[in-house]
Amino acid sequence: MVKSWGFLTNHAHVLIQIARDPRSTVREIAIEAGITERATHTVLSDLREDGIVVATREGRGNVYHIDIPKLMNGGRWSTSEMEIPQPLIDATLRGLARVANPSLVS
Repeated sequence: MVKSWGFLTNHAHVLIQIARDPRSTVREIAIEAGITERATHTVLSDLREDGIVVATREGRGNVYHIDIPKLMNGGRWSTSEMEIPQPLIDATLRGLARVANPSLVS
């Protein structure tokens, strides 16, 4: 059996999908992130609890918004005590912004 792993967490995958399409359903987020709907609910709950993602009800669904300043200043960048280099955080934030607004890509 081939083991698979990746550098990006489920939380990162969910944020990327929200940046791509803020109107994604939980099911769509789960499919794109490659995780179960239950895991997606857990990740969204974590992100909402920390104020990084805000969900606004629109019709029968939610529209998700990533609070970039909150992510920048209060995001959990690591599960360890290791300090994450600021240039890496900055590059990540720029990448999310470009995913959310492809016209920013130069």
